[in-house]
Amino acid sequence: MLLFCAALFWSLSGFLVKSVDWRGPSLSTLRGIIAFFVTLSMVRTLKIRLTPVKIINGICYFLQGLLLISANKFTTAGNATVLQNTSPIYIILLNAILLKKKPSRLEAWVSILLFAGIAMAFAGSFSAGGTLGNLLALVSGLFYAGVFFTNRLEGANPLESLLIGNGLYFLLIPILFFDPAVPQTSLKDLFYILAFSLLSGCIAWLCFSKGIQSTPALRANLITMAEPVLSPIWTFFLLGERMDPLSLLGCILVLITLAVYNIVFEWICKKQQNPADTI
Repeated sequence: MLLFCAALFWSLSGFLVKSVDWRGPSLSTLRGIIAFFVTLSMVRTLKIRLTPVKIINGICYFLQGLLLISANKFTTAGNATVLQNTSPIYIILLNAILLKKKPSRLEAWVSILLFAGIAMAFAGSFSAGGTLGNLLALVSGLFYAGVFFTNRLEGANPLESLLIGNGLYFLLIPILFFDPAVPQTSLKDLFYILAFSLLSGCIAWLCFSKGIQSTPALRANLITMAEPVLSPIWTFFLLGERMDPLSLLGCILVLITLAVYNIVFEWICKKQQNPADTI
């Protein structure tokens, strides 16, 4: 439930990002700084014992957010969130490369179908902006997978890594002074920015940091697929944003593939009467 709640709040990101004229990196920076102080109040100390796992996890959190928010500025919210949620492909690859866990036949088919969906999404967004946004979303998916993967490794601490990741946004403060939209910010913009920072940057990730502690990475990743389902719905009804038919078909293929895989995964676990507690 915590992971689903995280996905629900994340799904509002596309609508909130597109409602403000700020550039993606500027929005990411302010959101990260606000989230840093909220997270700090949860950790209640700066005496964090840095470990390679925590640092890598924090970097993954930082980069996936920065890239996804920027992607939303160049492509549809549906494309951005669906392409980021192809992250199970990366988790399967990380399992194979780092943990020497050979992909099952089911995982191989999932990867093939996900790649097909990605190709269709790209084919429907061949404008310069759409393609750039899709690429940013795909790279974001790699680091999104890294968040799930490293959070299940020994020595991980999701809350402390969240603080590290948000702390990295302080390095980007100078870009706020070069964004022409920042001085023209209205009260309405401030409301959207604050809502975006608190809901997507704070509450969602606090729910995630708690839920991921007792959920295998791949299963957690699949639970949060509620985000790419809801994100284009918000932007369609609230902003009137439409997706290219071929892109929409590709996104539907991705979502159906993930949904079926999740159902089969749960069925296999129940059949074995020993729910998998793997990466």
